[in-house]
Amino acid sequence: MKLISWQLFVLAFLFLACVDTYDVSIEGSRKYLIVEGTITNVFDEDQTIRIFETDDQSDFISTDFTKTIFSKNNEAVPVENASVEVIENGSIIYSLNEIFPGFYELPNGFLAQIGNEYQLKFSTTEGKSYASSIELMKPVPDVANYEIRFNPVGVKKTRLFNIQTATHDFYLDFNDPGDEVNFYSWSWTDYEIQNVCHTCKQGLYFPVDEATGLPERCETNTSFNVNTSYDYKCQSLCWEIYDGDDITIFSDVFTNGQSQKNKLVAQVPAFQSNSCLVTIQQKSLTPGAFRYLKLIEDQSVNSGSLADTPPAPIKSNVLNVDAKEELVLGYFTASAVKEVRHMLNRSDAPNLLPDRIFSILNNRDVVFELDAQFRPLVPLAPCLSSSTRTSDAPRNWQFGI
Repeated sequence: MKLISWQLFVLAFLFLACVDTYDVSIEGSRKYLIVEGTITNVFDEDQTIRIFETDDQSDFISTDFTKTIFSKNNEAVPVENASVEVIENGSIIYSLNEIFPGFYELPNGFLAQIGNEYQLKFSTTEGKSYASSIELMKPVPDVANYEIRFNPVGVKKTRLFNIQTATHDFYLDFNDPGDEVNFYSWSWTDYEIQNVCHTCKQGLYFPVDEATGLPERCETNTSFNVNTSYDYKCQSLCWEIYDGDDITIFSDVFTNGQSQKNKLVAQVPAFQSNSCLVTIQQKSLTPGAFRYLKLIEDQSVNSGSLADTPPAPIKSNVLNVDAKEELVLGYFTASAVKEVRHMLNRSDAPNLLPDRIFSILNNRDVVFELDAQFRPLVPLAPCLSSSTRTSDAPRNWQFGI
């Protein structure tokens, strides 16, 4: 196989793909703009670009590819009211709408197309203009087969309070095409039944009052201990959305055209005995996106030794048009996707309890306000849609599993 110049660069990054976490702490003494988003060809997936900015004195920590670097303790602040657009093939312009502060969504029905080129451009209310590199959406092969194995040892995650948690590990096979060098990434999402939709600290929950126009709220009660919290059940079905935060990438530079077998692509925590829906996405990567992820992975693996380069911000493919020396973080790209969507009933996982997702994610037991303890009828709370929760049944969810 004859290697072109960018393929030679890949030789320096040879590795066999595996699943590794990559939490990378970086000290910050100035503000950094964070731009991130991957547009895809998944028809029911939100096509969203996130634009945030770090606090000028914050530490920040890398998480996953769609949240590349975020400040600790949510110190990153949204960049609001920006004018954002995605340009297809240099001519077709899609204007994005801000749906939450800092979250900009492409028009309903937008699907990126294999073989098309995409570029992100936006301007802030401060008059700064930014543009990404032009990203070509490359094809991705089908998942040929997959297998799920219960892992009683599991993982230990910072966001799960470093508690060792059993997992279900997903392995898959795919047939790599031999006509060119390809780059891949894998991500996963776990949809869990959630039965807690609101929490009030040192107070009680009140739903929307249509008569007075008051919104849902927690009303403080000073007679309560400051550490008293009450949780409130959901008034309808609700799903917690838990995204994997591992980096899983692969280059076929030395295995071009060979079938790939038993690749570990997800370790899904065994949160509760309830059935859940796990979505695995196999994605194509551009060479630039692969290099970016590889650099982040290298920082996570090679930190902590005197011989290692200290973690440092990794430059984005998004530039300030008028001040190219500005360091922007994150990455914008386009990826073709092939999905596996699997209902997991966890019947092979011993000692799991039902309805535990809230307790595990918050590291405490649920404390419901009891009927007639403070009022005769405790209200239920709505399941409010967000990046981590939805009231809409996920596609392919099977009731009764």
